[in-house]
Amino acid sequence: MPAILWREQMELGYKPLDDEHKEFVEVVQKSVEAANVGDFATMEWVFEKAYDYARDHFSHEEEVMERIGFPDLENHMKSHQVFIKNISELRQQYEVSASEHEKRQLAMKTADFLSVWLIGHILSRDKVYKPYLVRLRNMPPRMNY
Repeated sequence: MPAILWREQMELGYKPLDDEHKEFVEVVQKSVEAANVGDFATMEWVFEKAYDYARDHFSHEEEVMERIGFPDLENHMKSHQVFIKNISELRQQYEVSASEHEKRQLAMKTADFLSVWLIGHILSRDKVYKPYLVRLRNMPPRMNY
């Protein structure tokens, strides 16, 4: 599985969200590395970080989209819920897997899911609200993140 790296075209131009995306790119890259070598301890860490990301980043991103009046917020939130459902199912399957072979297969499936989801989500879903982020510049500084 190829490396997942931050690319300039992934930038939204809003540092707090870009920084959170960059952090998750690193988590996804760790999942790829761990899956490639069968590092199960790191995969446990990846699942925890994916949950942390879903809880913290999605909440932050949705709050920003609400503040800037993004008209497709409801559908964006649904895409976040689909991520949570999928990563939860993968984690559950991983935790009950009986063999190292099965765990490794699920680690690969998880790394693949995270890689495809992250790049696709940022480049398609998140880029749609990028033009609305300019509205943050017109808000008082105390309201910016």
